[in-house]
Amino acid sequence: MTTPSIPTDPGPAPGELETRVIRASDRETLDPAEPWELPATPADLEDLSTKRFERLPHRPASLAEIPPGAVAALGPVVGEMPMEHVFVIPRAVRSVGIERADWVLAPTEVVAVGRDRIAVWIDDPDGPRVRAVIPFADVVAVLDRSILLYGRLEIIGPEGSVVVRYNTVGQPELRGLLLPLRRSFEPVATPLPAASGSDPGSMPHKWMAVLHSSDVRVRGREPMLVAAGDLDNPVPQLHTGVAVLTAAELVVATDPTPDAQAAHYGVDLLIVPRALVNGLEGTGGGLQVTVGATPHRVEVRIDAHPSLVADAVRLLGPLTGQRG
Repeated sequence: MTTPSIPTDPGPAPGELETRVIRASDRETLDPAEPWELPATPADLEDLSTKRFERLPHRPASLAEIPPGAVAALGPVVGEMPMEHVFVIPRAVRSVGIERADWVLAPTEVVAVGRDRIAVWIDDPDGPRVRAVIPFADVVAVLDRSILLYGRLEIIGPEGSVVVRYNTVGQPELRGLLLPLRRSFEPVATPLPAASGSDPGSMPHKWMAVLHSSDVRVRGREPMLVAAGDLDNPVPQLHTGVAVLTAAELVVATDPTPDAQAAHYGVDLLIVPRALVNGLEGTGGGLQVTVGATPHRVEVRIDAHPSLVADAVRLLGPLTGQRG
């Protein structure tokens, strides 16, 4: 009950192990409509343009803020749903395509996190339904990226992904919703090497704050090994950032915008359970993480500044694949 990721590589050659490939840069460039999004009508655009501030994604304060039927549908799937584990994404429109000339309508959705799985309910015109479910145990990576004013969260499994589109105003709350999932990742016994890697205290304030936030450290003041790009260069650069190895995760945080002249607000995140990471490679402006999964291996490819790629591969690459 997951949404296929687009695009993926063609099938393997005879005798090769099949690999599922996720390319974040293709999605940034093309940014097509998701399978559940509908063509927006002029009436949709007029209606929603006057309600922009009433229709921002949020954690509900009470059951009254959750669409009727969502709780009844999600409860049997995820179990108990405290308010802090629910995220409401009101009906919205957004532009799509390279030229941003077309508009699509996304129906109201509700994301719920249970004890061991995540589910998404949609107020589909053909009938409200739970459109996607993924158990924590099936998650091999999480990719959360900003494309203009909208976020695209992809919770990746070996055969499919659960994708959520949302206004980035709600990004901190949605990322907070994922903490139970991330805390379920089993730590690796192999300790991180001491006194190596970049010093967070010497970094620009933005990246020092990121490294001390729950975007990176979901278990509090846990040890971490940090690789960093050329963060002190005053010239704007694309996709610079940090790559971090903790006991349980590999986290790559990069500037989100594909435009070097635009303001770099926030960070894009790639999160992979460290116990599943089989390899970390890269050349030029691309970083590739290979994840061991059943029945298919997964490769996640993201854009990253060459300085970050080089430091991550040098410092963190040799530690991937270690299970302890």
